[in-house]
Amino acid sequence: MAKRMPLLLLLLIVFVFFLGPSLPTELLQFLLAISVTLKSVVMFLLPIIIFSLLFCTFHRIGANASLVIGFTLLMVCCSNFLTTFVGHFIGEAVYGVPWDLSLPIGGRDLKPAFNFQLPKLIPNAWAMAAGIIGGICAAKLPPNKVARITLFLDRLVARLLHGILVIVPMFLLGFLLKMQHDGQLALLVRQYASVVAVILCSLAIYLFLFYWVASGFGVRRALTSLRNMFPAVVCAFGSMSSAAALPYTMAAVEKNTANKSLARSIVSMTTNIHLVGDCIIDAVLVYAILRSYHYTMPSTALFLTFALQFVLAKFSVAAVPGGGIIVVLPIIERVFGFNGAMASLIFSMYLILDPFATTANVLGNGAFAQLMDRLIGSRLKKQREEATLEGNKLQNT
Repeated sequence: MAKRMPLLLLLLIVFVFFLGPSLPTELLQFLLAISVTLKSVVMFLLPIIIFSLLFCTFHRIGANASLVIGFTLLMVCCSNFLTTFVGHFIGEAVYGVPWDLSLPIGGRDLKPAFNFQLPKLIPNAWAMAAGIIGGICAAKLPPNKVARITLFLDRLVARLLHGILVIVPMFLLGFLLKMQHDGQLALLVRQYASVVAVILCSLAIYLFLFYWVASGFGVRRALTSLRNMFPAVVCAFGSMSSAAALPYTMAAVEKNTANKSLARSIVSMTTNIHLVGDCIIDAVLVYAILRSYHYTMPSTALFLTFALQFVLAKFSVAAVPGGGIIVVLPIIERVFGFNGAMASLIFSMYLILDPFATTANVLGNGAFAQLMDRLIGSRLKKQREEATLEGNKLQNT
């Protein structure tokens, strides 16, 4: 089901587009109420998911702490932050272009038949902080005492995310029907084709520049590195899973780097936390949707607040379709004031673009490993050679 999610969502949009107008208003209101209720359930569970993912991630990082890991994580944060701000500048350009992205004002407004809301457990920011601090502290405890906790949390998150994935079509159906009823769906389908084109072109240019820098500013070397990544690209696009493409990514970075063991380690470490595609796609979609709903363009300071939380949230992204948007959606809602319709729109658009996001993430991981090899690979190799030489001297004496 996970691999078929973008196709399923496209079929759902076609169904709503053609058959939505023939459905009675009472049914539309009931389906919208179901979607609102399911969204409440997802938001109720989200702090548990965020805490569990961050706890397990930072426990594993802390338990294997080293200078290389610390520097790699710092570079991941810098790369995600930089890429998010690239998305910010592209988003500002999208917002400023005089496209007709405006929606009908004062038109029909479908209301849910009922409104059931679960209470919020704790703020997501608290869950994020607790997961990071708890994971780091747990790394100081004996591994056998923490192993059961991390295993339980891993299984809990897997089940929760699987459950969320199952209800995604029903979760989106009501909101899509509302958009169709209110006269928004046809306009958005038509106009957002331009936004998607901008996103894909931006990703292609950014990734080429990333490989150009990682290859030592050589165009031919960059093209060779990209050609070596082709099997990983095909796997990532077809499976929508960076983990599934990991063996192909490792094989490619071995060809593109001198220090193969370092490159393999970096790729395996950053597969689910270094997310070039998510950073650009999420940022551009935020600006496009803000324009669509007549919101004022965010200031750079406001986007900086979002970017800092966004980069931290990327450490809790799960390797499932839609995982990249599920954990950051509350941040988007809180910082930019997204309402339910806007949240469902960015969720839908992200799911449609998920194959491209995963492909960009895999390509970004390959370029990142190549860049790290250039930055610290030669130094590590020199240190090993010096250590070997010193060991030989000790043996001879």
